Amino acid sequence: MNFPFIATLLLLIGLLGLIFSLFLSAWRYRARSAAQPDPNLPPNLQEDFGPRLTSARLRWVRWAFALAVLTALGFHFYWGLFVTGPIGEDPVFAGIKNRRDQRNRREVESTLRGWIYDRHHDTKRALARYRYLNGEIKRDYPLGAAASHIVGFATLVRGEDGLERAVAAPPQPKEEKSLWQKITQFRNEDPRPPVGQDLVLTIDADLQRAAADQLQNKRGAIVMLNPQTGEILALASAPGFDADDINNDATWAKLQLDVMRKPMLNRAMNEYYLPGSTFKTVTAAAGIEARLDDRKFTCRGEGWTAPGSGRPIRDDEGESHGTIGLLEAYTVSCNQYFAQLGVEIERQRMGEAAARFGLQVFPTGLASLRAGNAPNFWNTENPVLSAVMSPRYSTFVAGNGVTKYDLGLESIGQGYVQLTAIQMAMVAGAAANNNGNVMKPMIEMGRQPVAMSQAMSPQTAAKMRTLMASVVQRGTAAGAFGGLIRGKINAGGKTGTAQRTVPEIDPQTGRAKTYIDRAGKTRVKMAEKPRIDSWFIGFAPVENPQIAWAVVVEEGGYGSRTSAPIAGNLLLKAKDFGLLTVPQPQATPVASQNRRR
Repeated sequence: MNFPFIATLLLLIGLLGLIFSLFLSAWRYRARSAAQPDPNLPPNLQEDFGPRLTSARLRWVRWAFALAVLTALGFHFYWGLFVTGPIGEDPVFAGIKNRRDQRNRREVESTLRGWIYDRHHDTKRALARYRYLNGEIKRDYPLGAAASHIVGFATLVRGEDGLERAVAAPPQPKEEKSLWQKITQFRNEDPRPPVGQDLVLTIDADLQRAAADQLQNKRGAIVMLNPQTGEILALASAPGFDADDINNDATWAKLQLDVMRKPMLNRAMNEYYLPGSTFKTVTAAAGIEARLDDRKFTCRGEGWTAPGSGRPIRDDEGESHGTIGLLEAYTVSCNQYFAQLGVEIERQRMGEAAARFGLQVFPTGLASLRAGNAPNFWNTENPVLSAVMSPRYSTFVAGNGVTKYDLGLESIGQGYVQLTAIQMAMVAGAAANNNGNVMKPMIEMGRQPVAMSQAMSPQTAAKMRTLMASVVQRGTAAGAFGGLIRGKINAGGKTGTAQRTVPEIDPQTGRAKTYIDRAGKTRVKMAEKPRIDSWFIGFAPVENPQIAWAVVVEEGGYGSRTSAPIAGNLLLKAKDFGLLTVPQPQATPVASQNRRR
């Protein structure tokens, strides 16, 4: 319930109160006029008491009514001039109006939308098109749920969402015509309705479908992109929805009420995740840039306790790696090493490094929760596309209140840090980029690549590629992922296993359980065990990176067991689809340590 709704409701209640007061005053005046004079009143008031009292009341009613009218006019001026133009515009309200205002919807639905093609601009591989069926022109979505969060939907009843808003026909100019003009126009009018402009995406339909297949019966997201240009090759979120069934009331209600699976949520861009050990990529790059890559730290079974804190940071299952350097720590994914490295880098420089990778840096964790969506995120000049595809900001907290313990947690991808899947793909892409740049994501085919920022120097990027290649050759990704691609593709990557405390869900209602605390306040009951999300980011081939990716699976467990095999399968698919040119890899001796992170 937003402020305009509350204000309108209060205004209506006030107007009803005024009407009731007017009727009450009129009734009282009538009753006192007909009544006998009150002998207890002075003579000069016996006949005039009713009219005088009514006049006094009416004066208050007059001013109250005038104030209500001015308030109503003020709201109309505000919404008419400052929210929908011409003086100003609220993009959120404009988007809701365009999607849900039935007057606009009828006008839009009387036109034809443009087609949405994949990168091959082939009608057989279109993501959204028209087909003729049983005498009707029907909007068709060949990929179905596999591309539902990209394409969206468009109906008169539900409104529109996703890229369907970007291919709607532009509004037709309205001009007054004489009767003769209308008659002659009717005779010569082109019977074809206005058509929106087609959109050719950088998405590969085959890779998009393959990514969705890999997420079958899972909750998660996959983003694959070209690290040199920023082109998005696949952007999958699961579970999805079938746009053809949106108009069915039962299906729509089920989609809206499914709070456990959240099929309408685009997990690739609009869901926050703890990145876990994949964030050590940012920490490692920050350490190299700060010339701390030669530091060695000790990893003990009892963990490392940050100064000023009584809580240790441990490795999985109490592992102890001894005294190690950056290469070995990244290869085996040592928590204690990167927690100590992050503290050594210190809060301000870690925040600066996170900002270079495209994250928004906030002073407090509460401020980061209100980050909102990132405008101008995409490499596009289409304002509608930019609005409908804007992802949530990924965040890092580096304020004065951040303790060394907090910073240690953030440095290993836990604590306050929150990232989206598309941002993690961009982190991997920065390491794979020849110049260490974070490229502005591109989803429209044929645009000139644009760098969003430089995350690191080219020399640091080269060192990061060496670190990530070591993870695949002999580290945490050497098992399932390395086994899939060994002898076929040289790749680099980083696994991650993120523990996140989540609410306990009631299986009958699908909603979070609540309880009443000692103060009488309603609290959300948290699950006893944290949810363990599986991550894997990376790039390939090492010699000339052409694809970078991020895979996240909710409740997937170890990244090496769930997300890494998914990435391996998709990498081989990309090679088969011609998206990857691979030099003949040289045989590399592998000494797998069977790590699980």
